[in-house]
Amino acid sequence: MRCWLLRLSGCLLLLGSLSAPAWALGEEDFGNKPLNAANFKDWPGIMPVVNDTHRVYHTWVNGNEHCYYRGDIAALNAALKHFADTPEKVHEVILLPGPVEVNSFQKSKFVTYNWSLHLVGGIAKAVAEKSQEDGFWSKYPVLTVYVGETIQLDQLKLPQGVKALELADLEARYLKGLSSGDPTVRGLSMGSLAVLNPFSKRNMKAIAALMNDPNLWFRLNSVGALAEFGRLAQGELPALREALKTEDGHLRTQIEKTIEAIETAPDRTLAAKRHRELQLKIHQYCEGLGE
Repeated sequence: MRCWLLRLSGCLLLLGSLSAPAWALGEEDFGNKPLNAANFKDWPGIMPVVNDTHRVYHTWVNGNEHCYYRGDIAALNAALKHFADTPEKVHEVILLPGPVEVNSFQKSKFVTYNWSLHLVGGIAKAVAEKSQEDGFWSKYPVLTVYVGETIQLDQLKLPQGVKALELADLEARYLKGLSSGDPTVRGLSMGSLAVLNPFSKRNMKAIAALMNDPNLWFRLNSVGALAEFGRLAQGELPALREALKTEDGHLRTQIEKTIEAIETAPDRTLAAKRHRELQLKIHQYCEGLGE
């Protein structure tokens, strides 16, 4: 059966294009070749999760590191146990609608996956530390699970001590980040919010409101992120066309690309419906954990 896939233009690539020049150095590798434990000393006990044989893709961008995995529910439950066994003070597991795919750096491949591990070190760690007030990024390892046909909630086994989060929790973080006093957090929040839920009119409006920000970089971020919403952003086309009067060439080019993306976007009505249904099921599941 053909199913809809949420494409994360590498949350890394999208955010890299929307954020500051510091996000430039990146590495990627495909498959499950074991990664060097010496590079993960900041996270004791994490190697069984990192080098799980179900890993299909790995990226590193100035310390912002993601491992992507594709497997069945049994493999995921085993990974969750390894994750919970690490001596971290906090073990966040985010449950989101899936399945999803990530775009490689050169956009030459789309990699489908159903859970991922996020680690923050290096230069990215400084961003995480500055964003603690906003809660944009956790300083602890985070495991994200994408619920769908392969990953069923009724078969998911969350270990004791794990903190389950859902889409609404992340939306709250990123919406708060839009008003952050830290420019990097504010810029990253735009891209993150658009990628997280491109079917949300509220999120789209919050991002569109920054098209007239005095800061050129924020205007670029806002315009670029709007493209993720496709037809949902059609109401912003008049404002985008008006913004073409800018004297800044980079901004004008981005506006033109976004207008084209919105005008040529496919109909995602069924995808949005499925996304909302899964989002509701996840919410009900998370509520049940507290009972």
